[in-house]
This record gives sequence, C-alpha cells and structure tokens, in this order.
Amino acid sequence: MSLAVDHAVVNVLRAMDAAVPRFRDLGFTLTPRGYHSLGSINHLMVFGHDYLELVGLPDGDGPVRREVADGPRGLNGLVFATADAGALHRQLASRGIAAQPPLAFDRPVQVDGTTRRASFRTVRLDAGWLHGGRVYFCEHETPELVWRNEWQDHRNGVQGLAGLTIAVPDPAQEALRYRELGAEVAQHAGARADEVMLAFGHFILRLTTPGAYAAHYGSLGCDAGGRDAFMGALALRTDALGKVRACLEDGAIDHQSSPARITLPAASWFNAVIEFTE
Repeated sequence: MSLAVDHAVVNVLRAMDAAVPRFRDLGFTLTPRGYHSLGSINHLMVFGHDYLELVGLPDGDGPVRREVADGPRGLNGLVFATADAGALHRQLASRGIAAQPPLAFDRPVQVDGTTRRASFRTVRLDAGWLHGGRVYFCEHETPELVWRNEWQDHRNGVQGLAGLTIAVPDPAQEALRYRELGAEVAQHAGARADEVMLAFGHFILRLTTPGAYAAHYGSLGCDAGGRDAFMGALALRTDALGKVRACLEDGAIDHQSSPARITLPAASWFNAVIEFTE
C-alpha cells in the first residue's frame, strides 16, 4: 500500500479572523474562506501536490463540525491522498485496519464569477488506531477547484510539505502502524533511540517521545495540554530560506534561525510549531 500525503491541518477553532493575516504576513497566499457543509470553515495554502489547511469554526448558530470543535488548538490533522475512498475503505477493512465508512461533504468555491462546489470524500481511521491527532484519507472529486495557479505562488517560496513531528509514548510501536499504511523507514545519520523516522515519498514523519520533543524544542514547543500524544511540529519546504527571512523581517516576526532551518514558536502560531527548510 503506497500513499502520498495530501495535506496537513492546523485547527484554529474560533480564531480564524486572527490567523489569516498572520499567515499572510508569513508570506503565504491563502484561498478565500471556505464553508464546509459539515459545519467548519477553512483557508488553504496550496502547493504543487499538497497543501496546508487552516480549519476553524464559523460564527453563528449553524451546524458545528464536532471533530473540529472537540479537537485541540494547533496541529491535529495528517491527511493522505486516495483516488477512491470506497475502494480504500474496503482495502483497509480487508487488512484489519479500523476505519470509518467514507464521508462526503463539499464547500462552495467562486471561480471566474461562478459558484461551484468543491467536493470530497474522506475515510477516517478509528480513534486509537493511531495517536496524536486525526489521521485520515481524502479523495478530491474536484481537484481543479483546489490546485489553481492563482493560489500556488507564495512570497516565502514554499513549495510543499516537508514533514511532521508527532510525540507518542512508544515511537517504535507507532511506527509499525504507519508502516502498515505504506511508510518506509528513513535512514538518517545520528538517529536517536527515542525516535523513529519514516518516509512517505519526500515527506518525513518523525515519531518521538514527549520527553525528546520537549528537549528538542524547549520553549518553542507546543502546549500539550496534558496529552501524552500530540502533533508537535510541521516542516515546510521552501526554494530559498532567504525569502522566508525577508517575510519575517517585514513582519517583525519572532523566530529562531540556523543556516538550514527556521523555526517559529508555537505560542505565536496557534499552538503549532512551524519550520522552514530548503
């Protein structure tokens, strides 16, 4: 079973109006606000083959998407691509991987003055099969309404998702589950005993213990809120770190920088550590 990462999700709950200008200052082009039929809102930062999604809750008394409302603020979604949600669900069931049946939903999109419906089908792994956040699969029935040229040019030069760090009590055991989904062991010099590095293509998934996460990120790290498993840091790939540094300087944005990586503190980014690498 070979999989590619489709997108990652930052849950901002009811703070979307504050999040949008912050991410624009960081050099991203954001899509117009989307209103899901499930009762959530979003903005995307679309790259060549994947994207970063800000998801939150709308004002008012309409339907509320419980998985968003009940989720923690910060990184809480890792989403894999599938071409056929129904076939995927049957395949997972045949392999004993617990997943919920496909869920269909949509949102309106304005294209050249016309309202169209971007439609999706998702398959969510049962809670507890993996840990740290929502892991699910997304079938894009209308990909042309997501990957549009006008949304893919970013001032910070970001080209795509590079990786995700998830803190879990037992990285080796968690890695076995991800390998069932098609991850490959990534060989990196200096690998630690308390972490496992996995690869989905060019996307690196780092599973580490909460203690190792705290030692690595220190005050930059996210607030786990008492959780022993959480999605702790998202890495983005840029064609030039100098472009990112220019955006940070223009916006007077706090960060930690090294020649190979720029890290933004979770406290300033809706409880999500955001990293940039070339």
